[in-house]
Amino acid sequence: MERTLSIDCKKKKGERVLVKGWMDQLRRLGKINFLVLRDRGGYIQVVVEDQKELDKVKQLQIGTVLYIEAQVQEAKQTDLGVELVNPEISVVSSVEHVPPVEYNKDDINASLPTILDYRPLTIRNKKIQGVFKVQATILKAFRESLRSQDFIEFRNPVLIGSASESGADVFEVKYFDRKAYLCQSPQLYKQIMIGGFERAFCITPVFRAEKHHTNRHLTELTHMDGEIAFVEDYHNVLKVCEKVARDVISAVEKENSAELKLWNVSVPKLPKGQIPEITIKEALEIIEKKTGKTSKRKLDLEPEDEREICEWAQKEHGSDLLWVTHFYKDKNFYTWNDPNDPETSLSYDLLCRGIEWLSGTVRIEKYEKLVANMKKQGLSEKDYDGYLQAFKYGMPPEAGFSFGLERMTMKIFNFKNIREATLFPRDVERLAP
Repeated sequence: MERTLSIDCKKKKGERVLVKGWMDQLRRLGKINFLVLRDRGGYIQVVVEDQKELDKVKQLQIGTVLYIEAQVQEAKQTDLGVELVNPEISVVSSVEHVPPVEYNKDDINASLPTILDYRPLTIRNKKIQGVFKVQATILKAFRESLRSQDFIEFRNPVLIGSASESGADVFEVKYFDRKAYLCQSPQLYKQIMIGGFERAFCITPVFRAEKHHTNRHLTELTHMDGEIAFVEDYHNVLKVCEKVARDVISAVEKENSAELKLWNVSVPKLPKGQIPEITIKEALEIIEKKTGKTSKRKLDLEPEDEREICEWAQKEHGSDLLWVTHFYKDKNFYTWNDPNDPETSLSYDLLCRGIEWLSGTVRIEKYEKLVANMKKQGLSEKDYDGYLQAFKYGMPPEAGFSFGLERMTMKIFNFKNIREATLFPRDVERLAP
């Protein structure tokens, strides 16, 4: 007999089916007992009346793998509208030890570190699965949105011979008889790509050896990056990114309504028109007026500033998303500063619900300018020879962007800690599981 998923049993009322999955619950009530089986389709209730069948599982724990042949019967009191009766149970993989966390409850009654320590078990929880189903939708919608805008996907290397970001700490690794580094960003490779393809994107792990102990930083994260050639100004990029953001939010709202309902959350609100846009100088003026605090910092935003300015955008524009542009002159050698205001760079962040979702800049396409900037920063042309080839032999005006997958997921669910939105977090202290 071919396997039937739990979700498909409602199409087979009166038929005998074979289901395969994990025992999620066993409620022993005397003559009539109820077993709940979990598979990738969801959950289905199995009525166990035969003592011989009950004896097979009564001493076993949740997580036991079962194959069950049974008849599908209408049961209006269940979520599926059907249940399985007259089962023949086969125990495939038995669990005899009580799990260290009760992952089969609606909510896991444990601290976040404990939930992460037992991640192989806690991903069996319905609500936690919901988080990563949404994350999968984000990845799919991101790809589909950029492909619809004529982008090509590529894979960048994670092992690199020189740092890709100025000023960011890197992880050094032994590479045969020399040093290599874990990639901080696919930046240099996506710029190379557009010399051949004009529009390119990648989804990749990146690594930052920064000793942050915050609720928004990780040492390994997932970047969703894009790069565009022949830009007139940064608004060309903002238009592409806004479509991506709208496509992602729309997809999650459409495809993951059940998961959002489990967490009692809604997707970020978008305005009917364009996402509002302000400069960093305007943002700081608004924050100072709103809070009464005078800012003495450079043209940048602290976490509290991001929360304040997002509250303003929600109140004034009905938007959970906000563009902030023209940050302080950029430390990276590949970014143009604003010719009309040398104190600022041609840069842009997309904020959502108090945190940065995306950052990007207009890139320097002129070979001589790149080389000059590298010399100022003490960087060796030889180390970047492959990168510089793309510019020495003709590069159009270009710009790019990077979305953070975990941060997007974090703010869709309004989590306070990015680790809740990360399957297997890596930070200063955590390197397992």
